Amino acid sequence: DAENRSYYCGVIMDEAGKMNKMVRQLLTLTALEFGREQAVIERFDLTELVQSVLAASGLMLKQKEIKVECGLTDPVFVMGDEFKIEEVVTNYLTNAVNHAQGEKRIAIRAVRRVDADGARIRVSVFNTGQPIPEEALPNLWTKFYKVDKARTRAYGGSGIGLSIVKAIMESHRQAYGVENREDGVEFW
Repeated sequence: DAENRSYYCGVIMDEAGKMNKMVRQLLTLTALEFGREQAVIERFDLTELVQSVLAASGLMLKQKEIKVECGLTDPVFVMGDEFKIEEVVTNYLTNAVNHAQGEKRIAIRAVRRVDADGARIRVSVFNTGQPIPEEALPNLWTKFYKVDKARTRAYGGSGIGLSIVKAIMESHRQAYGVENREDGVEFW
């Protein structure tokens, strides 16, 4: 009947969309891993980039009733591939939105660090919620790894996003990581 047909067509469209997203992510990851997609290093405003990602996610944040605190207000100029760094921030924010629990709060911070190689900006995305089991932390960057497969399936996660983050950060020769905090999880 028409009602069932409409329902199952919707399910098919949702699944096709998820598969399309996964294929695009795999293509991006493969290009990064095999060095076919080189970083285009140029100067850009990190604050503007983060604000843009937050604006694009505004509706989703509102629907899920998530409060966002952003510590980036003044311009912060960095050198890097703006589009790839945008993908890192987007992946971290998307994960934070999908795992925010309790008071449903996300905090984005930038801290300037100076080391032997010069000044660096460390951006972190924190979300309130359950900690990630310690034994799972090293595996998060592995392709297709999911801590909670049933929960990840519910929002369409493929287990590829953090692998892309790893490849992008390694192409920039920069550190990345994750830490459990008292009331949530922080990716940087």
